[in-house]
Amino acid sequence: MPEAVAHCVVANVAEETSRGEGGLEVRAGLRHFAAGAKVWVLPPQWGDGGNQLYVVGRHRGAPDRYVRMVVSRRHLTRFRVREIYSPAVVRALLRPDGPRTPRLWNDRAEAGEAATAWNSPTLTAEFDDTPMGTRVSDPPPAELEHDGRIYHLAHFNAFRARYSALPPPPEAW
Repeated sequence: MPEAVAHCVVANVAEETSRGEGGLEVRAGLRHFAAGAKVWVLPPQWGDGGNQLYVVGRHRGAPDRYVRMVVSRRHLTRFRVREIYSPAVVRALLRPDGPRTPRLWNDRAEAGEAATAWNSPTLTAEFDDTPMGTRVSDPPPAELEHDGRIYHLAHFNAFRARYSALPPPPEAW
C-alpha cells in the first residue's frame, strides 16, 4: 500500500449553491465543480477566517485532471480529514501562486479542528445594520441577546443575519 504524503481536509461541493443579489440565484454545484464533487481543501492562506479557500478537485469540464481554485467555504459540505496518497493531488495543492507557495496542514490535529469548526455553519450577525463581528448559527435564531438587549431577526440570507431592537410587527389576520 502506498504511503500517505500528508493529511488534508476533504469536502464535497454542496448540492445547491446560491449567488447573485441576496443569494437568490440557485444552481446545482459550482461553475467549475459538479454538485457532490470531492475537493481537497488547503488551510486558510490569508486573514479572512477561512471564508474563501483554495480547493483542488476534478474540474467539471475536464475530469481527467486536477485544478486548484478559490471557492467560498459556504459552498462546501461534509468536511473531514483524509490522507493524501496521490502525487498529482499534492502537485496541484502546492503549485506556486505567484511568489508564494500555499502551505499544507501542519498535522492531522490541525486539519481535524478546522473540519469540526467548518461543519457548524455560521453567519455574520448585524445589529440594527451595524456589523459586530458576532457569528450566529445557520439558520439563525429568531431572538438573540447581545450586550444585555434582546434583538429580533429582521432578515437573513446566505451571507448574514440582520437583527433589530424593534420587535416584529404583528401579523394581520
